[in-house]
Amino acid sequence: METFREVAPNVYSLALPLPFELESVNVHLVKLNDGWLLIDCGMETEPAFTVLSEAVKAMGIHWREIHQILLTHMHPDHMGMAARLLELTGAKLLMHEAEAQHLQLVARGDKRVPWMELVFAKAGVPADLQARMDRHFLQIRKNFHDLSPDRLLTGGEDIETAIGHLRVHWTPGHSPGHICLYCPEQRLFFSGDQILEHITPNVAWHPDLDTLADFLESLEGLRHLEIDLIIPSHGTPFAGHREWITQTIQHHRDRCDQIAGLLRETPRTAHNLVGLLWQRQLSPINHHFAIFEVLAHLEYMQRQGRVYPRDQNGAVEWHA
Repeated sequence: METFREVAPNVYSLALPLPFELESVNVHLVKLNDGWLLIDCGMETEPAFTVLSEAVKAMGIHWREIHQILLTHMHPDHMGMAARLLELTGAKLLMHEAEAQHLQLVARGDKRVPWMELVFAKAGVPADLQARMDRHFLQIRKNFHDLSPDRLLTGGEDIETAIGHLRVHWTPGHSPGHICLYCPEQRLFFSGDQILEHITPNVAWHPDLDTLADFLESLEGLRHLEIDLIIPSHGTPFAGHREWITQTIQHHRDRCDQIAGLLRETPRTAHNLVGLLWQRQLSPINHHFAIFEVLAHLEYMQRQGRVYPRDQNGAVEWHA
């Protein structure tokens, strides 16, 4: 049986199963002066709910002792069970205001967000691949619930706990309202999907945003923190945030250079670039992530004047 493991005094983490390649997502319990704070909720599946229920029971905690639930962001593996857990616990819900606004846009049942079809067409994604991605995402989209947060965060707030105060850091890029939590007294950092030891977080294109620039800037904003332990949403706790930040920023610089080199050879669509950058068959969900990550890099490079788009019968070819 999966159980919560103590990763620091009065801080417990639990890996919940996911029905795709990432395999698991971590949720965290932090002791409050009265009750508990739950950070993230896992995906809305019966296996995940069973694991969480048994682990909470093994901790000797009643659902109603969870007084606050904080979502680092609204991706399905982090918020899927939020509606169910809010009903069970009666907890107050905390999330960033930008994330709550974005959730209102995507919590549309089985429908795509309004601009998705146009983005895929302009990226040059074939119709049959679009259909496969749609079928795959149908179940995932059911994890987006219309939530009404009790406390909207903007960054800089303190959440008082039994381990000290948790300072909210707004770290946009992976999602518009992604947040991390820093405990200076214990030098702990709950990184969400911002910093993951063995994974480069996906940075996806959004309309009217330069998400890669936001991500890189938010990473730089964390460099000065004194952190002994990073508690991530995927994988196990680790240390060395400054080295990780330096390596990740370099990774994105290298990826931009690689894209520019490919475009100097010949103009290409975002879909063409995915095939060259990954050089392997991607699953529908990973192809979706790859398309949006390439578009985020292209947006970043276009704003720097390194590439420019040209319409070719509905699809957009990029030039360097």
